[in-house]
Amino acid sequence: MAKPILVTGATGKQGSAVINALLAQKTETFTILAVTRDVSSSAARKLSALYPSIKLVEGDLDEVPSLLREAQTVAGEPIWGVYSVQVSLGKGVTPEGEVRQGTALIDESIKAGVKHFVYSSVERGGDKASWSNPTPIPHFRTKYNIEHHLRQATAEGQAGENMGWTILRPVAFMENITPGFQTKVFMTALHNWLGSKPMQWVATNDIGVFAAKAFADPKSWNHKAVGLAGDELNFDEMSEWFQRVTGQPAPATFSFLGSALTFMVSELRVMINWFASEGYRADIKARRADYPKLLTFGRWLEELSPFDNFDEEMS
Repeated sequence: MAKPILVTGATGKQGSAVINALLAQKTETFTILAVTRDVSSSAARKLSALYPSIKLVEGDLDEVPSLLREAQTVAGEPIWGVYSVQVSLGKGVTPEGEVRQGTALIDESIKAGVKHFVYSSVERGGDKASWSNPTPIPHFRTKYNIEHHLRQATAEGQAGENMGWTILRPVAFMENITPGFQTKVFMTALHNWLGSKPMQWVATNDIGVFAAKAFADPKSWNHKAVGLAGDELNFDEMSEWFQRVTGQPAPATFSFLGSALTFMVSELRVMINWFASEGYRADIKARRADYPKLLTFGRWLEELSPFDNFDEEMS
């Protein structure tokens, strides 16, 4: 019997990666309920055209009780699983709002009898260390708070003790590196602060793969919180891959523009400073043991990135 799974952020990079990975599963059958604010929007229509077997659920994470009621109506049965991701940055987004959305989805999922809850968080210095390290970064601290709410709400003796959970903690997204001036300035800022220090990266496709693994084998993944990274490189190593794949070095610009960016955007400055002083420490070896096809930066650049392939241009 198919298990209904509610996927938040369905029209975004993570949500669509989760949907794709769930549909690719061979061991389990899922009914995928894709959350969108407006089922008639162009993004929702594109999602439905790409994945005809999914069911769209119109709802808002600011109104979680009505969202879950609508999802159950669309599914025609109780929701078995939930994939939870909240928007961290952007117009109108606040840390308080993110925490409110994340904790409400946990609480209402418990009330609805959800069996397994997968939360997309952020890596904060290692699988064990992340539990005690909120970091000084505002949109990292929000996830720290949501993680602890999830663990406390499902502890033995609590109302949610029968809801299993998995926490996925991705590092920086490879997909954040795109052609254009904005990326050049961001990469320059990273280079300014990190110098030769390496930084970890993950492809969003692989976040989807690990979410699907957690839903397909909830017993093995129950109460696990793991960092997700596919590669660790410094700026020069990334530039070598860019040169090899695209025929051009890594995107960058004048150093003073990177400095200006971190001067003007305080949260970005705090985040990049943390990258330079502490940084991500996901266990890449362990995750590759879980999934040997975990994408390296070079493979992502060759196979999935929006950058032109040098070899194809020259052929």
